[in-house]
Amino acid sequence: MALKRGIVLGIGAWMWSLLACLATTVTSAATAPKAPTLDAILQGAKQEGKLSWATNLEEHEVRELHKVFQTEYPFIKINYKRVMGGEQSQRVLSEMQASLFPYDLMSIGEEAVGHFQQLGFLIDPVDWNKLFNVDQRMIHPRGFGVSVGNNPAVIYYNKKFVPKEHVPKTWADCYNPYFMGKFSVDVRPAHMLSLMNAYGEEWTLDFAKKLLANKPKWMRGNSLATTMVASGEVLLSCPASHGSWYRAAQGKPGYPVGVVFPEGPIVASREVLLSPIKGAANPNAALLMTGWVASKGV
Repeated sequence: MALKRGIVLGIGAWMWSLLACLATTVTSAATAPKAPTLDAILQGAKQEGKLSWATNLEEHEVRELHKVFQTEYPFIKINYKRVMGGEQSQRVLSEMQASLFPYDLMSIGEEAVGHFQQLGFLIDPVDWNKLFNVDQRMIHPRGFGVSVGNNPAVIYYNKKFVPKEHVPKTWADCYNPYFMGKFSVDVRPAHMLSLMNAYGEEWTLDFAKKLLANKPKWMRGNSLATTMVASGEVLLSCPASHGSWYRAAQGKPGYPVGVVFPEGPIVASREVLLSPIKGAANPNAALLMTGWVASKGV
């Protein structure tokens, strides 16, 4: 019951956060200037001379990006750390609440935007298009950051143990009684939000209730989901992350986990939503990296 409430409340909290106008509760030790110019950002970044940032990308996935960025901006020394999962992210948030800012720039999960806003860690809106020529579709509606990728919502299934007639094709197949008690659902409602954007709140809440009635195994993290499906501990995971499956399956021709894009629109979450952190030590370097990645680095 608690987990059921978690999914519904997680969706509700996200909706509420889109409507709420929250006062800033944290005073910045160092903040980028309001309506900054590119020249001011560059000068500020030169003075700062360093940048610490974190996303859920693996280190090897950003290594070449760093090389190219530092060819253009050799005066910035970069420190990168992969931060993934709720526990690691919560630890970083706790440090920030204690006025310890390990990162100048982070990727924020869409469902966590309201929480960051409430705590005062989101910067004021930036005109990313004017400053860096960032595609408007990549800019978050609130203007604090940009999304440099989308992570489609999919269904995982075990290719060895799921009979051909039961290979999923639609979202409704996730609550097929055949999979009762034999599938997993992530307690983090990230892709529930993706589905809500595509199908609406009523459809998504009904879908969540039907998943619940099919007795899922609850887990946290799509990397764990791929492992559970690959081992046969569950036959299916839904809704799941295409990105995690891609990482797990890359270079493995016989990988036992299949992936399905269900019928209708391909729905996706904002992935690697880059946001400079208000209060961090190197705000200009964070702005520069964010704008560069969104306009050139991608």
